[in-house]
Parts: sequence; structure tokens; C-alpha cells
Amino acid sequence: MSDDSAAPVTAPRCAFCLTPFAEGEEVVACPDCRASYHQDCWEENGGCAVYGCRQVPVVQSRQAIEIPISYWGQEEKACPSCGQKILAAAVRCRHCGTTFVSARPENTAEYQRRALLEERMPEVRRHAIWLFICCVIPLSAPVGLVWGAIWYPPHREEVRALPLLYGVLVKLGLAAAAVLTVACAVLTVMYVLVRAP
Repeated sequence: MSDDSAAPVTAPRCAFCLTPFAEGEEVVACPDCRASYHQDCWEENGGCAVYGCRQVPVVQSRQAIEIPISYWGQEEKACPSCGQKILAAAVRCRHCGTTFVSARPENTAEYQRRALLEERMPEVRRHAIWLFICCVIPLSAPVGLVWGAIWYPPHREEVRALPLLYGVLVKLGLAAAAVLTVACAVLTVMYVLVRAP
């Protein structure tokens, strides 16, 4: 006599993201409670997600998740890099491995603009330091002033994205270059007037 009341067999699911495992996908088992996880889910959570398990990571205080009100209630968002669906609170895409500065959803244009900005940061940092050095040396101050007047306006947003120190250095350097350039011009005029017969 067959038992028709037996529960249907369901595909095994990841204990963290609750999605079924794809065929051939790498699966990690918790060494204590044997719960199954995707490899990247285990790494993202930093351990087990089963309440009471000894492998559960130590809870640390976190800032509030930066998700606009319009996204609350939605469990998924599109990865701005590959377009695949990921958890709304994810800070790393489990499909392409891209990491994000926060959980706030970004569209592709925002993500590409931020990635390009981050890529240019070392170059902008070097320019800011060299501009400051050039501006505070009296002999090169006029060159630094012209260079800063040409370079700084189109790179203002990039300088603003750097730590505050770099923006202060650029502004102080330009101010010093302006003062030194005016002082040099005044001294030159005074010298010419004194030397004139």
C-alpha cells in the first residue's frame, strides 16, 4: 500500500540566499551543522547562517543599509555590472564578483561613472600633490597658478572624491601661487622703477 501523503522532495537550497543549487555548482557544508551553502554565500556571510550554530559569525554593529525608500520591500536588485538579479542588501555580486561601496542600488551609468572615478584616483592624487609643490615654490608659482587654473576646474569633482586633505592642498597651493605671483610682479615693477634713470 503506497503512502500518498508523503511530502514531495524539494531541491536542496542554500541556507543563506535560499536559492536552489544549480547542477555542478560548488557547495560548501558547515563543519558543525552540515547546512549547505554556495561558496560565495558562505564567504559573504563569513560563516554559517543557522541560528545557534557555532560557526555563525560574531555580530558587529553596522550602519543602516543605504537603500532608498522606493526599494524597501523588494528582495532583489539588478547588478549594475552584469545585470543579474542579486539580493537587495548585497554589496557583492555572486555572479560576476563585482563589489560595491554600499548596498544602495545603482544603475549601470552610475556604476560605470563611479568605477571610472575610482580608477582615476591615483592619478588625480599625484596631480594634486605636484600642483601644491609647484605652487608653493616662488620661482614656479606662476607656472603652478596657470596649471592649476587649467587643470582644477574640470577635475573638481574628482578632487572632491579624494580625502579632504587633497582638496585643501590644491586650494592652499593655488592661493599661495596667486600671492607669490602678485608679489613677484610687484617686486619686478618696483625694481624696474628704481633702476629707471
